[in-house]
Amino acid sequence: MVMLETSLLLLGYALAIAGQTQDLPSPPDIGTILQRLAGEFASDATLVVGAIDSTVINLSRLAYITALLVGIFLYSTHLEKRLGKDLVKGGLILAFLSEFIFPLISKV
Repeated sequence: MVMLETSLLLLGYALAIAGQTQDLPSPPDIGTILQRLAGEFASDATLVVGAIDSTVINLSRLAYITALLVGIFLYSTHLEKRLGKDLVKGGLILAFLSEFIFPLISKV
């Protein structure tokens, strides 16, 4: 979208310089163009960071649910009682981090 606007803007400049258009308004100055491009970049970057943030939170939810389920299974079946207990502890820590700490960090 930005590339299309920039291309049209450059085409308008080329036509104005060639003298083929008499009724086009004067093109905006370079400061206005740069300011508009910076604003568009900032809004697009905000969307990307928000998508990354939600992806990290969703992946951490998947990780702590998996760790808790495997830990409970290993502990309750006595296959690996110690590993099961460690997975449950890690899953609880990751659950606390992903549900309370990560959202606070993303708001800053």
